Amino acid sequence: MTHHPISSPKLHHYVPQFHLRRFTDDTGRLWTWEKQADRIFPTAPGRIAAATQFYRLTQYEADGHDPLTMQKQLSNLEGEVALISGQWLERLEDMATLDVVPIPRINRGIFALYLAVQFLRTADTRGVLSALIEAGRGTPVNERELREAHDLTWDQRLIGPLAKRFRRSIWIFARNDSTTPLITSDNPIAFSTDDNRQWLRAGILSRQTYLVYPLSPRVVLYCHPRHDKFRKLGKFADCLSPVRSTRRWSIARIAARCSWHHDSSFRTVVGSTPSERSRRRSAPTSTRIGLQRRLGRRTVYDA
Repeated sequence: MTHHPISSPKLHHYVPQFHLRRFTDDTGRLWTWEKQADRIFPTAPGRIAAATQFYRLTQYEADGHDPLTMQKQLSNLEGEVALISGQWLERLEDMATLDVVPIPRINRGIFALYLAVQFLRTADTRGVLSALIEAGRGTPVNERELREAHDLTWDQRLIGPLAKRFRRSIWIFARNDSTTPLITSDNPIAFSTDDNRQWLRAGILSRQTYLVYPLSPRVVLYCHPRHDKFRKLGKFADCLSPVRSTRRWSIARIAARCSWHHDSSFRTVVGSTPSERSRRRSAPTSTRIGLQRRLGRRTVYDA
């Protein structure tokens, strides 16, 4: 039996729409900065960070199983996480420094699972898998094979340890009370080194890193492992941090294709206006190379 559910969307998001909507402007537009082309344009959350049938598992279709099982499970998880994080954001609006955000055990488990899944489900991860497979066998990977390989990102043997690590971490919320909103991207899960000097895409492999996830333009969640120098942060577990969030570059630095921010000028992301960037494109090659080292050849969104 072949499954063709009428109501199932063909466009699958690898960054949830509920997350993207939190970074739109007052009119519901999501401003996009495409790094490689250095162009800015508005779009809608439903039209970005997505691909046609991205999570369709064709390897199960021939045996009569629903090929959209992964997509449906992701959708259910996103629904729960949207409610949980929405409650946090409502509470944090009026909370004082060091107030504790109540997090029931079941909610912590759900959100930790979401962090693990989101880290692995992106288009960037699929690109890495494609490169590894191609390097191993010496021939290009087609779209069907890539979808089948991406099934690994839903494997409990891989997801379980990551979710456990995040669940056991020290969770600290930080509120951005400045006039510069936070940003997000197609790699919304970032890792920072313990000295706060470097952002790493694969930072999860190091003991000296902590997770950073922007919940909205005003609130960010930090997940610190309970070891080494991070252990002393245990007294702030589940609290609103006494330190104001000021690190605006986090997600822009590790974006694969796109990032989103709350200011269409993107001055807070690149430190310049579009016209200034236009002049910079005509600058000497040595100047442009310096900029590329700072930003990478990728893409960012702004609200």
